Amino acid sequence: MSPLPRGGWARLLKTGPALAGIVAAATASTIQPVIARDFPDPAVLAVGSVYYAYSTASNYGNQVWHVPVQRASSLTGKWTEVGDAMPDLPAWVGKNAQGSANVWAPEVAARSDGSYILYFTARSAAKSVQCIGVALASSPKGPFRPVGTEPLVCRPEDVDSIDPSAFTDTDGKQYLLYTSGRGKATIWLQQVSVDGITPIGARRPLVQADRPEEGNIVEAPAMVKHGNKYVLFYSGNAFNSGKYFVNYASGTSLTGTFTKRDGQFLNRDTLGGAYPNPGGEEVVPGSKHDYMLFHAYTNPGRRSLFVVGLGWDSSGNPNLELDNVVKAPPTKP
Repeated sequence: MSPLPRGGWARLLKTGPALAGIVAAATASTIQPVIARDFPDPAVLAVGSVYYAYSTASNYGNQVWHVPVQRASSLTGKWTEVGDAMPDLPAWVGKNAQGSANVWAPEVAARSDGSYILYFTARSAAKSVQCIGVALASSPKGPFRPVGTEPLVCRPEDVDSIDPSAFTDTDGKQYLLYTSGRGKATIWLQQVSVDGITPIGARRPLVQADRPEEGNIVEAPAMVKHGNKYVLFYSGNAFNSGKYFVNYASGTSLTGTFTKRDGQFLNRDTLGGAYPNPGGEEVVPGSKHDYMLFHAYTNPGRRSLFVVGLGWDSSGNPNLELDNVVKAPPTKP
């Protein structure tokens, strides 16, 4: 079947039969990134039969692309560079002496009017904290043009507001998730109107960093609904700590309690020990099974994009399907 639009305003995972259980960790020699260059904090949008992937700012040749975008007909590639989805920054974004800015953790979703919305994180020059901005475009390739003269979410009392993620419930209500705080970080849920911009009611906390292995950080929220269960994937600890990992919390209502899974769902050991600091996860629905995309270090200065299969057990809990990772071709004896 045709791929569904990315999470954003249609991230509703299929509810077919449960797939097989967790597969034993693959050996380090077989797992390969689908985008081998620097491509951190991935976001993926399906438009018809084409996938668009967006990442945190990175160097492309002699330029810094604020929101790099690549496209492919399959999540496993081949991915082709398209360009900078947001070449012009809003005036509120702080820049360095060279005129560059660190724009990161993008999220792109389709809107009901046929346009596309981009959420992104950048530092506010006026408030000296990280804030969430918003931009619109008529094409998933961009160019996305900033909306308004101020950030969409900027709360100095929370310190930083980062890692925006969009979610649409089965009743059509739309939400923006994000993380705030530098100590005991919190993931928040804010309902928004159909424009993806106007808040409705008060935000509510979903989970907080309250476990030792999280290092006071929970970030990169990605909400999915499977059956009657809401599953909130998140990354824990610092992205460059060597202890970064993915876990999830689940609940039966967006207004109820979310309970974290014991342990860690995805970490370096899951990948055979080859790639440290996996995280910044994204979930994309598929026809036979679903997929989790995430970045991990492939060298000290490069976080590359990986894809693994994602299955579901009879209780609505996710399982990694490591048989569905991209693997290196067999070596000749």
